[in-house]
Amino acid sequence: MMKKRAFVQRECGQVFFLAAAFLAIFGGMTAIAVDLGSYMADRRDLQNAADAIALAASQELPDVSDAQTAANTWAANNAIDLASMAVTFTAQSLPDEPNPKVIVDLQREHGFAFARLMGIESASVTASATAIRTSPGGSPGLMPWGVQAAFKDLAAPGDEIVLKYDASGGQNGDFGALRIDGNGASTYEDSVKYGSQEGLCTVGATDCPDTDQVQTEPEPGNMTGPTKQAVDYRITNTESGCDTWDEVVATAADGTHGLTSECNPFGPGGNSASLRIVIVPIVETQCNDPCSVTVVEFALLFLEGYGSGGCTGNNCEIRGRFINSNTNYGAFMGTFDADTFAHFVRLVN
Repeated sequence: MMKKRAFVQRECGQVFFLAAAFLAIFGGMTAIAVDLGSYMADRRDLQNAADAIALAASQELPDVSDAQTAANTWAANNAIDLASMAVTFTAQSLPDEPNPKVIVDLQREHGFAFARLMGIESASVTASATAIRTSPGGSPGLMPWGVQAAFKDLAAPGDEIVLKYDASGGQNGDFGALRIDGNGASTYEDSVKYGSQEGLCTVGATDCPDTDQVQTEPEPGNMTGPTKQAVDYRITNTESGCDTWDEVVATAADGTHGLTSECNPFGPGGNSASLRIVIVPIVETQCNDPCSVTVVEFALLFLEGYGSGGCTGNNCEIRGRFINSNTNYGAFMGTFDADTFAHFVRLVN
């Protein structure tokens, strides 16, 4: 009986020892998990800060001084010590560097709560972000009209320009329309209503999926009926409050434009009922079908509507106003050109 009692006591003691050991191991693992989770959260916050600083700085490129000032301001906004931040600028240098670039490297120490019991006081947290400023290299969702580069170069942001000519402005059957989605009046009408399904690219676009897309053909004919149907659709279906230039475009003190948040149709949460903001290809020159025109850049415009003659009979001139904006509308990256009215910034690598 005594032997049995002693055996039970020894067994209970072993169970107690194993339970204590398990609790110690479990407690240690929990402590490590807490410290590791805290470290990863700090690293994620630091990466978000690096991304924000790089994007803010790239908005000012290629002016390195202004870009550095923007980086310092956004570092302060994110509680980043300037001594722990390194900012490196790379100038545009064709063909290897098609766009000006900024690299932001951040580092700080992360203190541990439990690992210090094992002699590990802290660990270094690092983050890096690279951003470029570029000109649009191409996209779908285009208006099937081509503006000649020479006419665009004579204009200033905010100026009106003819997007499609009427009978008095067309040349040998070319009224400025493009055959982006294919030929035919109904295809052209749908492209104006909804934006092109197919995309175009500029020469030198760095991530264009098809280099053959730098050219397209003119769509001959005045096409008064399809043009009126499509332009009326965009104007009448535009949300109230987004149907004038002043409602859509915010002008900064330096003359640059931005799209108001209520009327910006691009990106997640964009206003899909803001239909008077359009993307138009800028072509090298016009030609008479059969031929091809080459896309040299893209422009963001506010669709003003018809010319003074309206859209009836042979009169159907379409006009728009250039927007000078850093708006990222989902375009492919191109080659930075200070003379284009449209630019955007993007994180790379």
